[in-house]
Amino acid sequence: MAATTVASVNVSSKVSQMAGTAVKAQKALSFAPLGAIKPTVCSAEKADFGKVAKQAGAALALAAVVSTSTLANPDEVYADVAGLTPCSESAAFTKTKKKEIKKLTQRQKLYEAGSAPYLALQDSIDKTNRRFDFYASQGVLCGADGLPHLIVDGDLNHLGEFVVPGLGFLYVAGWIGWVGRRYLVEVAKSENPTEKEIIIDVPLARTLLMDGAVWPIAAWMDLLNGSLLEKKENITVSPR
Repeated sequence: MAATTVASVNVSSKVSQMAGTAVKAQKALSFAPLGAIKPTVCSAEKADFGKVAKQAGAALALAAVVSTSTLANPDEVYADVAGLTPCSESAAFTKTKKKEIKKLTQRQKLYEAGSAPYLALQDSIDKTNRRFDFYASQGVLCGADGLPHLIVDGDLNHLGEFVVPGLGFLYVAGWIGWVGRRYLVEVAKSENPTEKEIIIDVPLARTLLMDGAVWPIAAWMDLLNGSLLEKKENITVSPR
């Protein structure tokens, strides 16, 4: 038993010595190649770093040129709406105007001065000039095609281009529809409603037309009291 213990201790000590020797050899091998290839790695790194530095310098120079050209041409980066510029400052808009005027002028030269076609074309030229001048004076924005573009996203600076006219259209259309509805409701109470639907009762229609100016309020009141919509049982349904 004692002999076995001594043999185990000897084997363990030899294994430890061999492990220590292997670690030292590994450290020596790990440091030796670094010293041997050090000049080659450093030169390559220096070359790569120089190349990257040159590319970065070129990129910075290009960015500086682009920013300078942007400041020199503010029309191309109009901040209000991307891609659009005021028509009064748009070269494409001016070109489009000149092109249309040129076409009309060339046609006008085919006719004798003072003749009916000549005067009609002159009137078209005047209308074209007024139309383009109006767009330029109203602050409308133009695109690269040289044509005005309406802004319909509710921007307060462009309400007059679409929102206000659109609301005006809805009001007038609703006024006409409301007066027509009220007229049919009123004549339905008369003795001969069919005749009054064919032959308009002008005095009644005039009165309803004046009252219809406040149709949004009247429609809301009728909705609240239940007279705006017909009852479900009074609506005919086709058999299925």
